[in-house]
Amino acid sequence: MRERLTSTYHARRAQAQALADEVPILGRLIRDFVRIEFIDRCMLIAAQGLLALVPMLVVLASLFPGLTGDAVSTFSHATGVGSTGTETLRGEVSADQVRAQTGIVGLLITLFSATSFARAIQRMYERVWEQHHVGGVVGLRRCLSWLLGWLVTLQLAAGLRALLLGADGLGTSAARLVFQVLALSGIWWVTSWLLLFGRVGWRRLVVGALLTGGIGVAYTRGSALVMPPYVAANTEQFGTLGLILAISTWLIGFAGIMVASALVGRIVSEDPTVLRIVSSVLELLRSGWARLRGRADEPAAPR
Repeated sequence: MRERLTSTYHARRAQAQALADEVPILGRLIRDFVRIEFIDRCMLIAAQGLLALVPMLVVLASLFPGLTGDAVSTFSHATGVGSTGTETLRGEVSADQVRAQTGIVGLLITLFSATSFARAIQRMYERVWEQHHVGGVVGLRRCLSWLLGWLVTLQLAAGLRALLLGADGLGTSAARLVFQVLALSGIWWVTSWLLLFGRVGWRRLVVGALLTGGIGVAYTRGSALVMPPYVAANTEQFGTLGLILAISTWLIGFAGIMVASALVGRIVSEDPTVLRIVSSVLELLRSGWARLRGRADEPAAPR
């Protein structure tokens, strides 16, 4: 049995190696997933989100409920924790107690601690694109700026979501889906450019942003169906700890989408075959547009 399993393993490994050699983009994808330490990147981003981002949202919602309440509701809607998780969190965390125990100094410490989430994303993008790390005051300032911009974006997303949910219909649902994909893609497009300090061009980042936006929307929509019963079962069994475990599971999944999309986006944008196909398509579009303009500019024949 041992010899049979060993021979089967070596045969499958040889087949996989042959396939990677025949398809260069597949071989590079496997090597780069190993190079960036994919699992470690996902766990690091999820851990920083759970330990730094979630407490910041709780503190801000307690101190400034009118300003950050929509941001918290948007985050809860994205994670799909449902009404059970929201009520559990409200029951365990008292806004008055948080306001009494958290002053201006505590708020600043919480806010600066939350920049570790942005720094984890920054290191991920730098690892994917093989750029040196920008730290110190410059890196902290950029991460803090991104974090504040992200909070403002959550506020705007909550308002837009309220407007889009006001109408029903197949066309409205399709328009809502397209808008969500484009909006999330735009957010992560700007995020990747900012956290890379503009060292990678916009065009090279667009594929990864589109993948993050498209898969991210599908992930959040699926979470709205799967997560509420999962959160309810965990909360009933473990209490607040069950809610934390559910949120950490969601964060790990979304971190995996971010890392994989960024890596695949770089590989696709640099693959020679893909570049040739894109160049051919763009050339066809340009030639077609030129022919249409030439016909439009031709003078009308006399009658």
